[in-house]
Amino acid sequence: MTVEKQREVIRLWNELRKLEGPAAEELRIQILECFSQKGQAKRAA
Repeated sequence: MTVEKQREVIRLWNELRKLEGPAAEELRIQILECFSQKGQAKRAA
């Protein structure tokens, strides 16, 4: 992931943190799971 993409993800994450409710919580969980899976795949390789 490029630095530019990382900054965009962080910016979007910070915007998402301002939202409340079940939909926002579900999005946060999905994003964290996505990054967790990518991290596990890198360690396994």
